[in-house]
Amino acid sequence: MTARLRASILRGDLKPGQKVNLDRIRDELGVSLSPLREAISRLAVDGLVLTQDQRGSTIAPLTHCELAEIGRLRREVDVLALRTAIKYGKDDWAENLRKCSLDFHAASRDSTVEDFDEIWSIAHMRFHEALIQGCRMPMLIAFCMNLHDLHDRYRRQLLPSSKPWSELWREHAEIATLALNGDTDAATEALRDHLDVEIAGLAEQLVKTA
Repeated sequence: MTARLRASILRGDLKPGQKVNLDRIRDELGVSLSPLREAISRLAVDGLVLTQDQRGSTIAPLTHCELAEIGRLRREVDVLALRTAIKYGKDDWAENLRKCSLDFHAASRDSTVEDFDEIWSIAHMRFHEALIQGCRMPMLIAFCMNLHDLHDRYRRQLLPSSKPWSELWREHAEIATLALNGDTDAATEALRDHLDVEIAGLAEQLVKTA
């Protein structure tokens, strides 16, 4: 239930600022209110839903303050996770990162296919998870991936990137190559630059939609 609602919010099926209509969602998903309320509570902890006593819940709006905070946190925790993954990651980490890089490349090749954004978004998420998986710190990975979801919601709600999909993949491939080669400083700097450019671009787009 939580995963289904999370996906609906990230895709934009449930819009930022929209009031959560429990009865409508219950009917659409064919579930009872109890697990639905539990899912809403979990998503509130993750920052995707805002709850107010006696006033119900709303899908969290897109704000400049939140976007800036997401960027600052990812610069710290994603870089920490990657640095640690490069230091402690073993053969299984390297093999999985190579596989996810190839899958991401395949997903980036043809933007005309049906459900392209969904396919690309899943491959993108799996790449970022694979990148840091070698740190072997489950709580850190979970925090990084929640920040990734919050970041990705902005990307999916705002205008698409002006960069070709192939160029976006090459940026990610460069980070993976540096990580697999054990070049910690260059890999973390490339990741930091990538995140900074993305956050800055989304901030500009957020101004245009205000």
